Amino acid sequence: SLIAEVETAVELGQLVLQITQCNINVDSEKIWFPAVVVDCS
Repeated sequence: SLIAEVETAVELGQLVLQITQCNINVDSEKIWFPAVVVDCS
């Protein structure tokens, strides 16, 4: 559904934001895989 797609896009956006804040360089091709985890602690 459209709502599910929007939620997924938001989650990806938050993931990208976390990576940016942590200054972690991630391959743009790999960033779309859910295996990418960022630990800012």
